[in-house]
Amino acid sequence: MFTLHLAKIASGGNALAESKEGLSTDDITSMIEEAFSPNFPWQGRGLNNLKEVTFNDISSTVPLLLCSAPGHDVSGRVEVMAKSEHKELLSVAMGSAEGYRTAENFIGTASRRGTWVMLKNCHLCTDWLEDTLVKIVQSLSAGTHSDFRMFITSEISPKLPTALLQISDVIVAESPTGVKASLSRFFSSISSERFSNSVQNRLYLVLGWVHAVIQERLRFMPNGWSEQYEFTEADAIHALDVIDSLVDDACGKKQNLDPEKLPWEAIRTTLCNGVFGGKITNDSDQEILDNLVNKTFLPQAFDVDFKLVDVEGAPTLPEGSSKDELFAWIDSLPPHNPPTWIGLDETAEIARDKMVAQSVVKKYGIVTGALSDE
Repeated sequence: MFTLHLAKIASGGNALAESKEGLSTDDITSMIEEAFSPNFPWQGRGLNNLKEVTFNDISSTVPLLLCSAPGHDVSGRVEVMAKSEHKELLSVAMGSAEGYRTAENFIGTASRRGTWVMLKNCHLCTDWLEDTLVKIVQSLSAGTHSDFRMFITSEISPKLPTALLQISDVIVAESPTGVKASLSRFFSSISSERFSNSVQNRLYLVLGWVHAVIQERLRFMPNGWSEQYEFTEADAIHALDVIDSLVDDACGKKQNLDPEKLPWEAIRTTLCNGVFGGKITNDSDQEILDNLVNKTFLPQAFDVDFKLVDVEGAPTLPEGSSKDELFAWIDSLPPHNPPTWIGLDETAEIARDKMVAQSVVKKYGIVTGALSDE
């Protein structure tokens, strides 16, 4: 919105208002680039700029607030950066009285020593942010160690205190889209020790696919799902534990598991009715989930030519199931997948793009009207 208004001022016109019908997001981008230039950094900074922002854009007295969509945990990016830069990082999950006390102690210690602090999931404690953290940040002075950095992670929320937003530098971290991105994030969150059994590894890959499809369908509301369900990566991690437990109960801790003897029905039922299905409130959505799970969690998933979805060009699972083979297979997937991979019509992407563009036009008109009234 801000860039569109800048473009209006720069061009002296209002091209967006003149062509409301049939606009695409590419059309809106072209208008912005025509008003400025293709290199104009109008989309702001993202997680790819995390290191640059940390070392060059913020200081020891300015926190970096990392806001993300529900289910997209960005704390791992901070942890990886701290490790690669050999920085000590103290982190605490917020949302409890114990967490508040720990956070205050960490900030006091790190600000003197010049180390880093990360407060995670701060959308769970907006009152503490307003009543306590804002005052702590405002009390940081020139005497604070120059190497001190404070990172705050939070889901995007209207309850975040305005005062905190004003005194912080902010990065809005959007979750990467596409099946490949979702699979990569999920598998990166699984510990290496877990990939010890090739049969269970195969189940993990099928689970990762199901989770990726579930997540990707959220982008196509209301065609993907009828409601904005809060499916998160934590659901998939929980499903890992469920699968391991069911396999151990049925087969014991054997290294040479027989795929035919796996508890397929128990796995399907638990995923459909509990892990993922427990959040679904619509019968048609439940049917979509049931079809997805029932067509992938099958003994045939261990066949070399098993297609994950019955459409032209759909991926087939790799021949082997070692950790390296799974990661190589994920890496071989295209960065963008057609909607048919997730069970939608080929026109779904076009329809979604138009819906986004129409939303931008509507909001732009509302804001422009409000400014005119003022």
